[in-house]
Amino acid sequence: MWMVRQHHRFELIGVQLDGNPVGNATIDTWEDDQGTGQWSARILMRAAHGFADGMLSGTTRGGRPLSGPVHVAVDHPGPTGARTVLVELHGRGALDG
Repeated sequence: MWMVRQHHRFELIGVQLDGNPVGNATIDTWEDDQGTGQWSARILMRAAHGFADGMLSGTTRGGRPLSGPVHVAVDHPGPTGARTVLVELHGRGALDG
């Protein structure tokens, strides 16, 4: 059985992917059943964003800078039709701060 522990959700503002501003993100962090830290980010972006693997960086509402390597996992249709997508990014390694 797969068990998630230490789940946290928060907003990351002023997010950049490889130095390119992309807006704000919702971040989820957790530990898997082996105690390994995992994280994901969701960002509403234009449909032809063109991003793949890269470095995500931003700041929490409390002013703490965070960054980590990501892989673009899935693009879901956004609320404004074909112009935007909800991009799901999977963290690789620790989300550093």
